[in-house]
Amino acid sequence: MFSWLEPQHRPLIVAHRGSSANAPENTLAAFRRAIHDGADAIELDVRLSKDNELIVFHDSRLDRTSDGSGYVQDATLGELKELSAGSWYNKRFAQERIPTLAEVFEMCGGKVGLNVEIKADRRSRCMAEIVERCCKPIKQYHLKRSVLVTSFHHHFIEYLKERHPGIPGGLLVHPLKHVAGSTVNLAAKLGAEYVIVGSTSLRQYVVRRAHDRTLFVGEFTVNTRRRFERAVRYEVDTIITNDPARMQGFLSSLK
Repeated sequence: MFSWLEPQHRPLIVAHRGSSANAPENTLAAFRRAIHDGADAIELDVRLSKDNELIVFHDSRLDRTSDGSGYVQDATLGELKELSAGSWYNKRFAQERIPTLAEVFEMCGGKVGLNVEIKADRRSRCMAEIVERCCKPIKQYHLKRSVLVTSFHHHFIEYLKERHPGIPGGLLVHPLKHVAGSTVNLAAKLGAEYVIVGSTSLRQYVVRRAHDRTLFVGEFTVNTRRRFERAVRYEVDTIITNDPARMQGFLSSLK
């Protein structure tokens, strides 16, 4: 089974919100396509609904990637399930619905690795609640090694590693933020296993410093050959991409 802590090869190819270059992001269609495209793992985003169900959705508002409007956390799961999560992308995906994390685990668990990013903003509710609701199905589906929990908010990762140290965690760094040794030190202090940075802020010395601290390094969002080759040259461990089939093609050409 896939393990974030014992990767069988490097770099791992991770589908960003599924194969989002070819299907509507964060839908089961995008996740099925990612598996078909040979992704090693799938990255997805989770938020809490009004009735505290963990749903897979990136934005705080519904408007961009559904035919709904308003904030995600102001709608119940039943209300969210009435929305199309695919018609905005193409009418042939009109029947796609916003999935729950449990639905994703049922479909993908054991087939590929999963990277669950906890989304938060100023309107978000209790930190402990969303982390605990993430961890419960991870343990229920026996996916502790194959699910990586990440967040831009280090308090979520700190809580995760304090309460659930057996579940891999990763600190995300904003793409416009300068990544320095302090970032690597913070990730290590939190007990995270991964530090994940944006393409615009990746530096080779940061990768080396992270590896010296026994941290894995991920890079998002890599969609071109130039960025792919730089990631390989820098010895990045995980490449997060909208088009995993294309990246697998680049990887094959190096062998």
